[in-house]
Amino acid sequence: MVIKYKQENGLSVLLEPVKEVVSVSVGLWINKGSRDENPDQYGYAHLAEHMLFKGTEKYTAGDIARNIDRVGGQHNAATNREYTCYYINVVSDYLELALEILSDMYYNSLFDPEELEKEKNVIVEEIRMYEDTPDEFIHDFFMEKMLQGNPLSHSILGSIEGIGKTTRESLSTFYNSHYVNNNAILAIAGNFEPERAKNLISAYFGKEKKTIIPVPIIETGIPARISREHMEKDLEQVHFCMGLEGIKRGDEDRWGLYILSTILGGSMSSRLFQNIREKEGISYSIYSFHSSYVDCGVFGIYCATLPEKFALTVDLIMKECRKMLYDGITDEEFRDTKTYMKGNLALSLESNEVRMSQLARNEMTYGRYFDFNDIVKVIDNITHDDYMRVCEKIFRDKTMSLVSVGKLKKRVKLDSLDLTM
Repeated sequence: MVIKYKQENGLSVLLEPVKEVVSVSVGLWINKGSRDENPDQYGYAHLAEHMLFKGTEKYTAGDIARNIDRVGGQHNAATNREYTCYYINVVSDYLELALEILSDMYYNSLFDPEELEKEKNVIVEEIRMYEDTPDEFIHDFFMEKMLQGNPLSHSILGSIEGIGKTTRESLSTFYNSHYVNNNAILAIAGNFEPERAKNLISAYFGKEKKTIIPVPIIETGIPARISREHMEKDLEQVHFCMGLEGIKRGDEDRWGLYILSTILGGSMSSRLFQNIREKEGISYSIYSFHSSYVDCGVFGIYCATLPEKFALTVDLIMKECRKMLYDGITDEEFRDTKTYMKGNLALSLESNEVRMSQLARNEMTYGRYFDFNDIVKVIDNITHDDYMRVCEKIFRDKTMSLVSVGKLKKRVKLDSLDLTM
């Protein structure tokens, strides 16, 4: 059973007691991310995430790490295009410790100028590391080209130049504008007593936290995608993403897209994996993915291969996509995919951290909680017609975008590749 309520100070709270475990996962979610940055603030949401671990009025950065490590806990954070999350996983005996530390980080972080200068250097190194990791870099490059004109398109990390110009005042202004109770969700999943948790939350998260600075409106344009783009780079492989417009987060057609993506490239038995990796042996890593947002979505396929195999690989991927549309899927594939989705969900919910994340994400997107049985019922009700409707919506009369990085110069002309469905 999930307990949901809102405190008088505006903070939303979600609690899911799970008696069969010994741990608890506590997450503070801010319903703001990189899409909420102005051009002169690119990278601020991610930098603010780092700074919350760099010291408060009560704890130094070292104290925060030691206090969690000494009880065998785990702590981390993540910045997304539409949200930011801070979480601590501990044995249930230390629930109060987790709440105290998260509360102190949220309300009392110092944004110390010295620490900020050091952390700016850390972020710059993270950007450089990311650019040296092509299987990660290509996804940012792909999103930039798929979502032109939309605030979702820019890198979550920001740029080296932009991070270098950040001041304590500019960052704290961004933080104080967005990190407020009305934008926040506190989610807890695991072994705890609900009444005790409520009392602790009231004690540690009972403060007022409202924006006192007007928040500028970010213009949201209709995304426009670039059809073909290559970045020449000295790499052994060519890393590339192909894609089309997807489905936004709240659209019911997302379930049909899950079926499509799973069969095409969502598992080791998927068509792309079996036919391109296992049968042809021309790629180690290949998969399909879908990124969904409040107002739009992106459907994509990632692959890496040798430059001399690039054109062949693209052609084989296009053939598999066309088969999905024109030949359809078998009854066996349809049944097996549903079973896979349900089993995968059941296994994921063995983790308190996943449960905690599901609570917050469902609340941010749908304003309600979906338990395992709710989702199983939805999966069972997906029909072949749902699949075909989504397949037509995604693929019919479309031309794929293709974004690549690696050594292709003089080997392949992108314009010569047939990317039409």
